[in-house]
Amino acid sequence: MIEIRRLYPRDWEPTEPLVAYNKADGRVVVASEMRRGNSSYYDRYGYQGSQDIVCIDCLEAGRDVPVSLVEAAKKCIHFRHKAGEAPDGLGRHGETAEHLHGKQLMMDWASDQRHIMSWSIDDEVWVPGARLRSDVKAELFGGRRLAFEVQRKPVEWKDWERRHGGYERAGVRDVWLWSPDVPHLVLDLPLTSVVLDMEHEEIGVMVASYSGTYRNPTAEHRIITPTHYAAAPLAEWGISASGSLVPPPEMAEYIGDKPEPRRVAQLNDHRNPPAKPPKQPWQPPASPSNQYWSAFRSGSGRSPGGHAPYIDPEREEQRKQEAIKEIMRRKR
Repeated sequence: MIEIRRLYPRDWEPTEPLVAYNKADGRVVVASEMRRGNSSYYDRYGYQGSQDIVCIDCLEAGRDVPVSLVEAAKKCIHFRHKAGEAPDGLGRHGETAEHLHGKQLMMDWASDQRHIMSWSIDDEVWVPGARLRSDVKAELFGGRRLAFEVQRKPVEWKDWERRHGGYERAGVRDVWLWSPDVPHLVLDLPLTSVVLDMEHEEIGVMVASYSGTYRNPTAEHRIITPTHYAAAPLAEWGISASGSLVPPPEMAEYIGDKPEPRRVAQLNDHRNPPAKPPKQPWQPPASPSNQYWSAFRSGSGRSPGGHAPYIDPEREEQRKQEAIKEIMRRKR
């Protein structure tokens, strides 16, 4: 069943480390799910307990660094290193719970796809020769590699082009999944750039209202900014042998049948419209006599038959004499 949902703006921005790793049971733990007191999970394994909840980055670097749970009044619940023990820069320990959940959804979904080799699925994997790290990587039975990018923040057009081009040159098919609060019209392609609704566990196609019906902006001749997305359960989507997303049949009316190369060209034209010719500076119009004499002197003044206009020498001489007499009369 297709649901039409509204794209919504985000009014918050998580910036603190929200996930850690529990060595005791091998779980990735989320700070917002932790509670203190009554012999809770955190009490047993946290900083005041066995100290098995450690920083993921430090663990991958060969160090066991316990992290403590912080419940600040003006910040969301997060983990914190002991002073002097934090690594240089944030790696995976700075990953948000939302992003982690999105990656897990895609890994679980990919493992159920018949064209994907389940053993090839992994997260945070560097692409050889491309200097890119995909959120989730997988491989098709035909040998084609896939990269799934779970995006919850806007991406600049040039940055997306760089990353997309890097995947393309490395022979990797990249699929982009956007949070419903970061619609990006330039990247809106129905089978390679879609909405990932983690709350409802759905994939959606961005749509806009055209004459009372909802259609993907690139399905029509005129592009307008999307306001909604048409979503279907994640389990109803598939993936083809070439690596393209395969929507449920009911999604066809929202996507349209325009080929993807034409959609890409339309989006490029929308993003980079042709430059307008420079505006010419205003000039006062020339008088008819000046236009006539300038054209005549330059040799461009022609009669309708293509010849220069005939001028009677005697008539011209008479006009000059009359003009001289008029001037002398006025002087008197």
